Amino acid sequence: MRYDASVDEEAGPRDDDAAVQGYPPASRAWASTALMTLLFAMAYLDRQIVSLMVEPISTEFGVGDFEISLLQGFAFALLFAICGLPLGQAVDRYKRRYIILGGVMIWSIAAMSCGLAQNFEQLLFARMLVGAGEAALAPACYSLLADLFPRRKLTFAIAVFMLGALLGAELSLAIGGTILELAKDGVDLPLLGPTAGWRFAFIVTGLPGIFMAFLALFIYEPARPKIAQTQHRGWGEVYDFIRAKKLFFFVQILGFSVVMALVYARLAWTPTFMMRSFGWSVSETSYALSTYGFVVGACCLLLGGRVVDHLFQKGMHDAHFRYYVVGGVVLALLGSAAYLASSPSGYFLAMALPSFPLAMGAIGASAIQMVTPAPLRGRVSAVYLFAVSIIGMSAGPAIVGYMTDHWFGDPAAIGMSLALTFGACGTIVTIIFLCGLRAMRAAVGEAEAAGASAGH
Repeated sequence: MRYDASVDEEAGPRDDDAAVQGYPPASRAWASTALMTLLFAMAYLDRQIVSLMVEPISTEFGVGDFEISLLQGFAFALLFAICGLPLGQAVDRYKRRYIILGGVMIWSIAAMSCGLAQNFEQLLFARMLVGAGEAALAPACYSLLADLFPRRKLTFAIAVFMLGALLGAELSLAIGGTILELAKDGVDLPLLGPTAGWRFAFIVTGLPGIFMAFLALFIYEPARPKIAQTQHRGWGEVYDFIRAKKLFFFVQILGFSVVMALVYARLAWTPTFMMRSFGWSVSETSYALSTYGFVVGACCLLLGGRVVDHLFQKGMHDAHFRYYVVGGVVLALLGSAAYLASSPSGYFLAMALPSFPLAMGAIGASAIQMVTPAPLRGRVSAVYLFAVSIIGMSAGPAIVGYMTDHWFGDPAAIGMSLALTFGACGTIVTIIFLCGLRAMRAAVGEAEAAGASAGH
């Protein structure tokens, strides 16, 4: 993709790297990234707030931990994954900012609808629609970021975008905890009448997204490469491309799916773990986890992106996979230890290092962009997100909930379920990525030789 200065006369000066390679000005690129990051924060706020509502939803609808895990994982992941495929194709053909706008509107309305559900099945369906709307965001943003930034800066740029996920996930704890505390006795809403606190939390956090969706119109849309403008390639070429690099994609998809399972197991069940194991209230849990999660997570996300970019720039073309060979060991050992800790401080201390590999979003997405030509990025990203979502988002919460209900038969054993999950999955992560180092080096080498990985 070549940036045409005549299209944007007020763009301002570009840095030397951008000017030489034809990227838009850094100021324009970072402003658009900031808007995408904000919308991603809204997505994760609506996605994760349910983790604080385990007890009131269980009580009202008479369901157990496994059913709750369906809300946290499978219900969201199903349409998120399925809708991501056609939306990925749309990303490769149409204006990406319009796709983002539509997605934000859909998930915000669906998030509000969760608060109106009259039974568990309706709540499950509303959560599925949240996933359908959010499926538009990531493929469109990954494609845009790869056109906005040179490849040597791409992992860090995606890491900044991923701060939105971190901010939204932690805000869901802080904001959700505050709302649930203030509305613990319910609220009286116009038209709806007496409304339970958990329902009010869904409604009040979903509403702003309907208006914030229009921020997508201010995201800068770079001109596409001529090949991307003139050719609408089908899924057959995507299949051929993935098959040609089958070992890379097998490791990429399976490895990051397992990491994603741990991410969602942690997001879904850590608040419940803190309340059941240490007797914390909802407000204590939400404030502590949100503060710790954002401060530590932001450092891990940005530093991890910098480290991988630095290693890649130094010629280590398997840097994205190598990072997780080490990261898997950390997840298995210290991740397990965190959930066996006898005190909250022990948990926070032990979870500090595992937070680095758990901040996987930028590194996983960047690895895809490194090897994929511009005309295929939306669809290949959608395939990646489809598989990672179905496996990771669904399996992580469900495994923990199933073990607690059916292996231990004791809600207080939630910590042991999480510890076993981290120990097993962390070991698998190391083995998978170790097997893929050579495949990633080869895939990146081929992309560099073709000049296709950055679409320039």
